[in-house]
Amino acid sequence: MNCIKNILSVVLLLAMSVVAMAQSRVEAQLDSMTIVIGGQVGFNVQAQYPEGSSAVYKQLADSLTKDVEIVKAFPIDTAVVNGYVRLQQRYIVTSFDSGLHYIPQIAILEYPDGSSDKTPDMALNVVNPFQNIVVDQQTQSVQIFDVKDVKDSPFILAELLQYLPWIIIGIVVLAAVVAGIYYYRKYLARKSGKEPVKPKYVEPCDVVALRDLNRIKEEKLWQKNMFKEHYSAITDALRRYISDRYNVNAMESTTDETLDSLADEFSGDTQKRDLLRSILEQADFVKFAKYEPLPDENDMAVKHAIEFVEATRQVKQEDSTNK
Repeated sequence: MNCIKNILSVVLLLAMSVVAMAQSRVEAQLDSMTIVIGGQVGFNVQAQYPEGSSAVYKQLADSLTKDVEIVKAFPIDTAVVNGYVRLQQRYIVTSFDSGLHYIPQIAILEYPDGSSDKTPDMALNVVNPFQNIVVDQQTQSVQIFDVKDVKDSPFILAELLQYLPWIIIGIVVLAAVVAGIYYYRKYLARKSGKEPVKPKYVEPCDVVALRDLNRIKEEKLWQKNMFKEHYSAITDALRRYISDRYNVNAMESTTDETLDSLADEFSGDTQKRDLLRSILEQADFVKFAKYEPLPDENDMAVKHAIEFVEATRQVKQEDSTNK
């Protein structure tokens, strides 16, 4: 008789365990299914099980898969509602490999009998911003194209004519300033017996930048697998030029801070702004995300930097006067 009671007790306990497990629940989701390479996205986990259950909540380690890494894990938010223990935890994840990464089911609630409740299957699409990806809707195949070269905007005379009055006023003011400087140097200085101090010649910043960039172009450090050194040299030359040309602290600023400081300069010229953004962001990916660009991209980075300097170089005063 006691044997039968023991068997019934075991069966009852197993039944209660099954019911408790059936009432347990695990959910998980990504804030976004697509990120750029090196970008970050939230991964949220919710778990629920009856209070007093033998379920054990399992925190995630340092990665979801070999290609999707966990950057940060936030503390667990625990609450008891209507006899259920509810757990919520947020993770920040990233990936430095482009492509569609499958995230399999992950055990979150584990039970003494070896069973577990798992997260659903998910996928994270990591895209490379320096490639154009086109999906053929019929065959579902993916075609990847190189970034297109920068196109020159056509010259429209009507756009210039609407600024003609301001151009004339600017020329008159500039001529007055030049005449005043000439009068002071030629007449007032001689009359007072003081010779004007000849200013020390400072090499124009665009000349310095173009010389450095052409040297970098000839060195071809990327052919020696020195990708980081190649792009660091490009951005250093470009940031020195921007600091001298626009009087901003580009050497100690991030890419976003540098672009923000030039917002007024390029407010009407998105082409130059986008060109500068592509150069600096590609260099950031190489230096910080260990991205290895194609040979054509390495040469194109120097070419684009030279194009930016030539497009934004300051016109010399004597050249504008001669014109």
